[in-house]
Amino acid sequence: MDSPPSNTRHEEEIEVLIAEIQNLTQKNAALMERTAIAFSQVELELLRNRILSELKLGKQAPGYKAIQKALNRFIAELTYPNKSIF
Repeated sequence: MDSPPSNTRHEEEIEVLIAEIQNLTQKNAALMERTAIAFSQVELELLRNRILSELKLGKQAPGYKAIQKALNRFIAELTYPNKSIF
């Protein structure tokens, strides 16, 4: 069995490498997007905790729990919005 000419073999290798680069670029973009969301969520949770700590309510108070629940829902909507609402 004859092997293809050297140029053809290199062109095939280049095409494979280009496809791998495109695949890795897409994976990298997806990872960067998830990382950006994770940082945003962490920052939002820190802000939520700061706001809750400034309340003149104990952690067991119904008002505190209601505000905490609302802030958690707000963070969830900002981080992973429900597409059907928009």
